[in-house]
Amino acid sequence: MSEEKRDSMDEASEDKQSVDDSQQTSNDKESAEDVKPQDSEADKQNELQAKLDDMENKYLRAEAEIKNIQNHARKDQADLIKYDGQQLAHDILPVVDNLQRALSVEVTDESGKQLKQGVQMVSEHLQKALSDNGVELISAEGSQFDPKYHQAIQTVAADDDHKADTVVQVLQDGYKLKDRVLRPAMVVVAK
Repeated sequence: MSEEKRDSMDEASEDKQSVDDSQQTSNDKESAEDVKPQDSEADKQNELQAKLDDMENKYLRAEAEIKNIQNHARKDQADLIKYDGQQLAHDILPVVDNLQRALSVEVTDESGKQLKQGVQMVSEHLQKALSDNGVELISAEGSQFDPKYHQAIQTVAADDDHKADTVVQVLQDGYKLKDRVLRPAMVVVAK
């Protein structure tokens, strides 16, 4: 009997061990399941934070782009207002040149003098209208040659009266609208 008791005790012990092992496995599974949701939640939170950061970055970039577009539009509008009439002024300049050529002709008879006086009045009114709208004559003769405002057509040797790189003669007047050159002055430069 003692052997049977022992066998039965061993079986009971093995059953208890088996139950303990299954409980331990069950507890390990529960612990693993507890860890997985926490890890999964942390991953989800990190993923959502990354998405939020990405969206915030896109939002800030879009906002900066909109501000740049608005500033560019404001600048373009200011330039349009500032240089309003540039094409008209540019197209009128040949008329001014022709009036100046007409005034440079010598007349001897009375009707020619009256006609020249009428041309002079038209030229003065046109010059005044241009200056009232911001179109200015570029001063050239005797000044230092500046390629932004002058176009050298011819050069002459420098002498005592004309230093090097100065404008000796103006062949055609130049004009500017505010700070923008409409047409450079065509000049003869001393070298």
